Amino acid sequence: MTRHVHVVVPAILLAACQPAGDSAPSGPATPTDDATPAAAPASLVGEYRVAGIDGAKVGGDIGIGLSITETAIFYQPRCAGFDWTYSYEAGALTTERPADTEVCAIGVHPEQQRLAEALDLVARVARTPSNGIELTGGGHSVTLFSQ
Repeated sequence: MTRHVHVVVPAILLAACQPAGDSAPSGPATPTDDATPAAAPASLVGEYRVAGIDGAKVGGDIGIGLSITETAIFYQPRCAGFDWTYSYEAGALTTERPADTEVCAIGVHPEQQRLAEALDLVARVARTPSNGIELTGGGHSVTLFSQ
């Protein structure tokens, strides 16, 4: 029994030397709102997976890859008119489909058409809490994730 006392006593003394847990935070509490988008990205250039259109996942068992260069936003099939020029600065975005684009006669998926309608109207860009990019405007939204 003495042997157990020697083991327990040092453990109790060690615990007594530890700082007491403080239940109050050391600084002012900062609320985190995961629904609030973070600041807009400096640039949009990159390759993206379209994760959502108007708050819903891309349906129809298809994936849509969206490319953004310094001057253009596009996805395949480009000849179907899925091609925009754009300007972007500090979260403000304007898109425009070039008038001189020759359009091919090809069937397109309804989700591709839905994305085109949203991209015609987007006007703002912000980061999402999950580090995606959300384009919004005209009652539409497009959520993108880097590929």
